[in-house]
Amino acid sequence: MGSAGRVRNDIHPANPANLATAAHARLVSFALVTAPRIFLYSPRGMPFTEKVGRALRFKQLAFELVEPKSPEDYRRFSPTTGLLPVLELDGEKIPDSAAILDHLDERFPEPPLLSSDARVAREQRQLERWFDETFPYYILRWVQRRVGAAAPRKTPGDGFPIGPMVQLGMIRSDGKLSPEWFDTSDGGPGPEFVRRLDDLLHMLGKRRFFYADKLSRADLSVSGSLSAMYRDIYPGARALLEARKPLLEHTERVLEATGGPDPV
Repeated sequence: MGSAGRVRNDIHPANPANLATAAHARLVSFALVTAPRIFLYSPRGMPFTEKVGRALRFKQLAFELVEPKSPEDYRRFSPTTGLLPVLELDGEKIPDSAAILDHLDERFPEPPLLSSDARVAREQRQLERWFDETFPYYILRWVQRRVGAAAPRKTPGDGFPIGPMVQLGMIRSDGKLSPEWFDTSDGGPGPEFVRRLDDLLHMLGKRRFFYADKLSRADLSVSGSLSAMYRDIYPGARALLEARKPLLEHTERVLEATGGPDPV
């Protein structure tokens, strides 16, 4: 893989106290079947990396995160679009976070990433699509306001153009937005972004997870971005969550269920 960075992600049981039991169960499973070889190509800590990586952890699938270290890596890992994440499973490459989660649920159905109730499952998918389109839009609009016509553009359905943003120095090596580019004195992502957080707060209501009492792909999508805010990806990001305690607690709940607060 050349100069690309690698991070090993072994089994992360939902309850860390059950580590020995989960490890034993996995060893028994390995004795019965060949463990799949799974590689996730994506920058560590980015929203769609978190979404896919935590889905893998939720399903207790060991994987290796392979991070791009140069502009060429983006094209090498994703020859068709140059966009990440891309999942490689037993030699087959799957692009796009939603398609990856579809594939994981088909290949490894337990635990499922959607409710068994068809109506609830539709709502979870709709929230995932809405969130994956909406929140990148506000961040990229902020980028365009700061950078102008040279700002990286979003292709519908493709999420963040991480590669171009990294190449321009907009994203630091620790995954946070560069303060040289993202000066929050101009209002940050803006009041509409804050209103979308309030929309999420309303959708969550008093439930532990979105539309259900069990974690789903909708929660993984939302947490992918909110976990970056939880880590204060730009000054004031965490404060927006702390002002909306149910969203903060939801983020912590998803992180706890998928291996802890450190980035995938």
